[in-house]
Amino acid sequence: MTTQHSIEKACKRIAPTWSLENSIAVNPFLGLSDLSFEEAARILKYRGGINLYMPLSFYLNQVALKEITVEDIKKALGQQTDSFAVDKFLDKSVQLAQKQKSKQKSEGQLTIVEKLVGKDLSELMITQISGYLASYFKLPDDQDYKNLFPKWKKYASIDLLPELTGVAGFRERMKKMPDTAESTIFFVLEKLNIPGHLTQSFLHSIFLQIIGWSSYCAGLDWQNKLYGRKTAYLKEMLGIILSWVFISIQCQNGGLRKWTKEFDSLESTLSENQQDKYLSAQAILQDALDFSYQRKLFQIIQVKSPQKIEKNRKSPIAQMVFCIDVRSEEYRRNVEAINEQIDTIGFAGFFGFPVQYNPINHTHGKNQCPALIPSGPVVFETTKDTKGLEKFNFSKSYENKLKKIWSAYKTGPVASFSFVSALGLFFLPKLISDSFLWTRPTPNPKDAEFGSILSGKRKLDVSQIPFNQRLQMATSALKAMGLRDHFAPFVLITGHGASSVNNPHASGLDCGACGGNSGEINAITAQLILNGKKIREGLQRDQIYIPETTYFLACLHNTTTDDIKILDSTQIPPSHRELLAEIENSLLLASRATRKNRSSRLIQPKVEKEVSVYTKAKDWAEVRPEWGLVGCHTFIIAPRSRTIGKNFEGRAFLHSYDHKRDTNFNILETIMTAPMIVTSWINLQYYASTTDNNRMGAGNKTLHNITAGIGVLEGSGGDLRIGLPIQSVHNGQHFQHLPIRLKVVVEAPETAVVNIINKHQTLKDLVVNNWISIFTLDDDGKLTTCFSAFNEQKSNQKFLLAEEEKEVPAFF
Repeated sequence: MTTQHSIEKACKRIAPTWSLENSIAVNPFLGLSDLSFEEAARILKYRGGINLYMPLSFYLNQVALKEITVEDIKKALGQQTDSFAVDKFLDKSVQLAQKQKSKQKSEGQLTIVEKLVGKDLSELMITQISGYLASYFKLPDDQDYKNLFPKWKKYASIDLLPELTGVAGFRERMKKMPDTAESTIFFVLEKLNIPGHLTQSFLHSIFLQIIGWSSYCAGLDWQNKLYGRKTAYLKEMLGIILSWVFISIQCQNGGLRKWTKEFDSLESTLSENQQDKYLSAQAILQDALDFSYQRKLFQIIQVKSPQKIEKNRKSPIAQMVFCIDVRSEEYRRNVEAINEQIDTIGFAGFFGFPVQYNPINHTHGKNQCPALIPSGPVVFETTKDTKGLEKFNFSKSYENKLKKIWSAYKTGPVASFSFVSALGLFFLPKLISDSFLWTRPTPNPKDAEFGSILSGKRKLDVSQIPFNQRLQMATSALKAMGLRDHFAPFVLITGHGASSVNNPHASGLDCGACGGNSGEINAITAQLILNGKKIREGLQRDQIYIPETTYFLACLHNTTTDDIKILDSTQIPPSHRELLAEIENSLLLASRATRKNRSSRLIQPKVEKEVSVYTKAKDWAEVRPEWGLVGCHTFIIAPRSRTIGKNFEGRAFLHSYDHKRDTNFNILETIMTAPMIVTSWINLQYYASTTDNNRMGAGNKTLHNITAGIGVLEGSGGDLRIGLPIQSVHNGQHFQHLPIRLKVVVEAPETAVVNIINKHQTLKDLVVNNWISIFTLDDDGKLTTCFSAFNEQKSNQKFLLAEEEKEVPAFF
């Protein structure tokens, strides 16, 4: 493997992340999916001090609570394991858990870089590099990936921080470094004499030391590549970190000679074949935890659905299309129970309309689509007449300039002090009303983004989308939704968004399918296009017949308060008004039921007296306005008739799909290569934020400081924090999210599912390497594990390892 290839491979190991404005969920192990889950766990632990498993004590507690049963452990160890072997395994695991706890207290878990340059120097490196990057990315107009390293070299050559903290001669040595990132990378690798077979491993460990900023740079490269632009921010980042590491090694006593001696002792650590008795035990218990959830899931699925009796059932008055987001699962169940004439459909939240939304007086729009695909046509905020548009443009421009001046005055390094002294008292009434929750501390950002459209003062203009493109999007969307005939009088396209205050991660609670934005723009786009007469005529060519009496309506589901609002019903004729009133009343009752269910888990009565989801939504001190996608462990691709009435406790993504109407399985392939990938991203982000919130999560939300407008630091410095805050997965006493890998259930022929997996290497890696599990469901309700031969072989290998010694498994 050439050095260049090793550099490229190390860069690919780093998963992208997005800024706070569009903080969508990302699989933080994306670059490791070609490895087995256990191999990735070993690599991350030894190279970066990152935990892919919970401590052994956590799993043993699950055993004590009987969440993990003896049968689950037997299955994890191997099909032939007896109870005696399970007892021996648990006894040894208890011993290891005690050793693991004392070991972590005394030694901690050091990264490769910390072992080479010391923990103190490593923290200093992160502080200086993080400060530089925050300043660099704060000025987007001055950004060009090619100057990221040169500007760093200039900055580091005059910054006194390293020398003031003991790194003698840092600035002079930095001046002597090469002028480009690529030259620096090759220079350092040559000087450190890194063996070719370890180059990729070494560079990966370098990235892991500053995983937050590395991931952000990887995200910039990802987004640029998606839109046909080529950048190398991550490679520039590698040059920055390597320059620091190299100089710090030079400045230590012994310099490069000492480095050579120490690196020889770390060569085995960089290898991908480390053996670790703790990891082996954790891997088995993690599999047992996964099997325990799988067992419960199968029980729910195989219970016969209380299906509606078709013979006596009245025709539906509404079909509600929801995002597959787990938060809609509970609402769908409630609204169907309240009104059996309302059918629900699960579909990706952008509803097949990947648009870019441009508000009035904005040069850049918002991409309302999943991160996996580029945005499509542009839709505009507009007014009803040209004169009104010109007037609004002028007032908005004037308003924006005043806001910038006011913001600069409030936050300026000097003016901020005079601001508080001169004007502080004028804000006292607002501070009091905000503290008592009589008012909202800050305006709802949704009002600024979409308020004029939602209030009816402005409208959305989709006319600049070519007719053929509108028709193509409409056709694809309806086919994928399964809506080709038997349309109800109303089809409610229900986007979703969240509402919270003083929450840097607010966009992470919005719709991931809409690029970390709420979904009303996509829903309104769908309404405007699907209600068009010419579009309906064009749909008939594909045998899709929408009656004249059917109306599409855009809705917004506020997942924080569980209210659903119909955005625009002004075009509904009097003949449908009574029916619409019935639907709105059903939504009101369903919202109350869902709030009641959710509040029992969200609100702690002993601590939060007289608190409601509404107060949480506008409380600036609230760290848990809602639970988001906590518990997202399941993705079911099946007709609603398979899951209707079954309680998945808001933990399942539900995508409507009927394989009998998908003869070539093209729709299934789209679902498995897009929504299924996204759900695995979400699941693994929550997984990582639970198993290692310190490195792969965002830490304590109460200590966050926003930096450069793109992310948060925990406290005043350190690395950019990625993932979710601890408050998003833990309620202060217990984890609300358990680290369970995604279980995908597909109602379709097994051969079709296997063929799709084999066709796409990305899918095959996820399944074969145990990142997700896929099961097929036949018409009789029988569940089958895809790639079962591989899984059985893997389990038997574990069993053989355990049988190498009669008393205790060999890996202990």
